[in-house]
Amino acid sequence: MIALVHRWTSRPGWPLAALLCLYPLWWALGIGAFAFLIFAIPMAFELRRRRPLLMPPAFGIWLLFLLWTTFSLLMVPLEAPHTSAGGSTIGHMIGILFRLTQFGAVTVIAVYVVNLRHDEVSQRDIMRWLSILFLVTVAGGFLALAVPNLSFTSPLEAMLPHSISSNRYVSYLVHPAAAEVQSVLGYSAPRPAAPWGYTNFWGNNLSIMIIWLCAYMWRPNTALRRLSLFAIIALSLVPIVYSLNRGLWLGLILSVLYMVYRFAASGDLRGVLFIVIAIPFAIVAFLATPLHRVVSDRTSHSGSENIRAFADKAAIDGALESPILGWGGTRKTLGSSQSIAVGPSPKCPNCGSVGIGSTGEFWEIAFTTGLVGVAIYFAYFVAAFWQLRRDRSPTGSAARLIVLLAIFYSYFYNSLPSSSALTFISIAMAWRSVLAAEAELVTVPKRVPTRRSWLIGEAPA
Repeated sequence: MIALVHRWTSRPGWPLAALLCLYPLWWALGIGAFAFLIFAIPMAFELRRRRPLLMPPAFGIWLLFLLWTTFSLLMVPLEAPHTSAGGSTIGHMIGILFRLTQFGAVTVIAVYVVNLRHDEVSQRDIMRWLSILFLVTVAGGFLALAVPNLSFTSPLEAMLPHSISSNRYVSYLVHPAAAEVQSVLGYSAPRPAAPWGYTNFWGNNLSIMIIWLCAYMWRPNTALRRLSLFAIIALSLVPIVYSLNRGLWLGLILSVLYMVYRFAASGDLRGVLFIVIAIPFAIVAFLATPLHRVVSDRTSHSGSENIRAFADKAAIDGALESPILGWGGTRKTLGSSQSIAVGPSPKCPNCGSVGIGSTGEFWEIAFTTGLVGVAIYFAYFVAAFWQLRRDRSPTGSAARLIVLLAIFYSYFYNSLPSSSALTFISIAMAWRSVLAAEAELVTVPKRVPTRRSWLIGEAPA
């Protein structure tokens, strides 16, 4: 066993492979939410041996955002207007520090992927690992539909004192469950969550990984691979629809439109033809099955719009009250859209305080780091998209689409840790292609970054 572990860990890129391919194991052990932080540690140690280091695109802007997030912690002890007290309690501080360390872990993962040589870990290796995780996510969706009440005590949860494991936030982190059972349609219905904890994380991550599945299966160009890709996507539509996740649905529509545009712009008529043929088949299958009734029911139920609107307004109000540094961490609102009462009741389960920033990354960053912080955050993604424009390969197109989705989803989903990590892995993959292509055009050593390379991610010159 020891020899097997040693052989595995001696392979280049093993922390990334273990993180992605074995994620169901980490989820079952109760450490899924911590896996990105855990595997960032061996990545950081390996980076110490890889000098000099290449940095991801627009890395200086990202470091500025991390610095701004750190400065915003000065505001944590202060009481934000129209919020409940407790901003500086121990439990709240643990949550804030955990979020900050997750930002650090995502950063390390991105730097690690950029510095993996192509002869060590190829682009297709990483695509394959992400495709495996996509299949696991789809399987988790079917598991949720088949056994919606499946949940179990993880080993980590069993080791924690009950006073800690019974906390709602801690339970989400360490208690594996197949689905979130909610009354979105007026009756209880399962929404896939495994192996990501929340349905929103499930949808966000699936929409990222399906892009890499398409990129991986598209080459080599064989009829069997295309048919297999079509079959996999068709099967995945079942848990996608039953997730009742409208943000995911819109994101997939955006992805299809982007793919059609990229295929047409690059002159790949076979790609356009594949999508044109696939869409009618998908529509017929959709209308011939109960899936269309699920979508119809979902669009006719407002669900959580009132709660979201209330929380989003509270986030903007807080950002306007402290536009420079924000409030350092989230707070609970005083009351909710249903009542000014603080706390739910049997007659009004939606009454009570709402977590500000729980409705999307944009709202959380605006409240926690202010208008300046949120501007820096989105400036990074815009700059990264611009830097990746030079990569016209499928990898570059996939990464740019994922950057667009990250911006789009920020208004609906929180992204730390898993979605942010997958997004940064995608950006780093495309940047590897840019660096490899430009290294062939220069005569200086390709692993000697310039000052401009460190600040905004320009390739060595």
